[in-house]
Amino acid sequence: MIPLQQTGELSEAIQIALNTVLDPMNLVIILLAAVLGLLLGILPGVGGPIGIALLIPITFEMEPNIAIMIMVATLGGTAFGGSVTAILLNTPGDAPNAATLLDGYPMARQGRGGEAIAASAVSSAGGALLGIGLFLITIPFIREISLAFGPPQIFWLAIIGLATIAVVTRGSVLTDLIAGAFGLMLAFHGLNSVTGTARFNWGTTYLFDGFPLIPLIIGLFAIAEIIKLTSRGSTISKAEIAKGGRMKGVRSTAKNWGLFLRSSVLGWFIGVIPGAGGTVANFLAYIQAEQSSSNSESFGKGDVRGVIASESANDAKDGGSMVPTLGLGIPGSASTAVLLGAFVIHGITPGPLLFQENLQIVFIVVFALLISNVVTSFVGILTANQFVKVTRIPITTVAPVMLAIALIGAFAVRSSLMDLGVAVGFGIFGYLMIKYGMSRVAIVIALVLGPIAEANFHRALQISRGDYAAFYNEPLSLGLIVVGIVILSYPIYTAVSNQ
Repeated sequence: MIPLQQTGELSEAIQIALNTVLDPMNLVIILLAAVLGLLLGILPGVGGPIGIALLIPITFEMEPNIAIMIMVATLGGTAFGGSVTAILLNTPGDAPNAATLLDGYPMARQGRGGEAIAASAVSSAGGALLGIGLFLITIPFIREISLAFGPPQIFWLAIIGLATIAVVTRGSVLTDLIAGAFGLMLAFHGLNSVTGTARFNWGTTYLFDGFPLIPLIIGLFAIAEIIKLTSRGSTISKAEIAKGGRMKGVRSTAKNWGLFLRSSVLGWFIGVIPGAGGTVANFLAYIQAEQSSSNSESFGKGDVRGVIASESANDAKDGGSMVPTLGLGIPGSASTAVLLGAFVIHGITPGPLLFQENLQIVFIVVFALLISNVVTSFVGILTANQFVKVTRIPITTVAPVMLAIALIGAFAVRSSLMDLGVAVGFGIFGYLMIKYGMSRVAIVIALVLGPIAEANFHRALQISRGDYAAFYNEPLSLGLIVVGIVILSYPIYTAVSNQ
């Protein structure tokens, strides 16, 4: 357990942090950083990790407190920004926004884009607030919480996610399982994360790191949708833009407060697990929302609950990822991995000593993240009706712009022309999947969770020296196994109930 600070030291740290972030000049900087994060999030393929990386050289000469404040505020803005393009253009700004497009984009096509953006904005801000609150509550127990999930538990968590492929199907279970198997096949390309052995690289170094996730998602969803829209003509949305969409989105989030709380807490716990990341939180929250609904058939067709669940979890995970990042020096996500490097560059060592020697940094992170999430969500609500007008532009005008944004996003990740080829290739493949009713989501779930399951399977066996009992000799592991069995039993129960 990380020792609690004396009351005087705690009060002093909070006071220093408040004085730092509420200084008029610093507050303006936070606001600008939050808006910058929003804009970076809107650009497909940029997102939190790249945004923070771009700021490191700019903030290098600044005071550590100010530099960290700017980068955290930018991070807070990127999560919501990524949902805007996911909703309007079917192109996630970053991988953790991928599940948002499943219902957000159908809402935009129905003329409900403003409602979707407003619901995303409120869910994002609320999820961030809850995630930060849970982080503050668990500060004394950070070590125990972060270390509760070892390789066996993370393996089972990934297996649970893979099991949901059979549950979230919208059509044939068999075709979705085939799509999931194809996703796993893609996931196992590249170097084995444990042994370093090259697999299925087809004689090229490009696949040493496996298939790139962002270009693949952009291809499967954005480019595939562009092909579909171009072949159909007209506009993204044929329906009239619904009036009062912004307030309806706000009310929808308030109405579904139970779903919001469940998804936020789930996202926070996923964030606590080192390496799990926002994509896992995004999809698992969406899946639990669908499974817990009495009318799950509306999911994937423009159900605002899908947006609420995925975005509240996506932002709550930032508060959760601060637990291993600040408490143990272990990054909880890709964004916090880059942030961790920024800490070290500025002479700050994350871990237990941070809470004893630089506690004010912890509260600067908390307050900056809090302010930036509120600011970006407020901006999102105000501008929702302006953003949504893009869905009424003729497809002959918007398609080239969408394609340019998609290709730039695919290229920006690694500045690789091969990534462009992957995006275009999977765009054509994704269009064929749409045409024949196959699940693209199953591929993404398998591609994200496959490497996590494989790596932690090998690590667990290495730690236990080949003893498979490591996978079921802990209460937490047994609990996760039970959850997996329940999820797999759900389709059987549904089939029997419908007879």
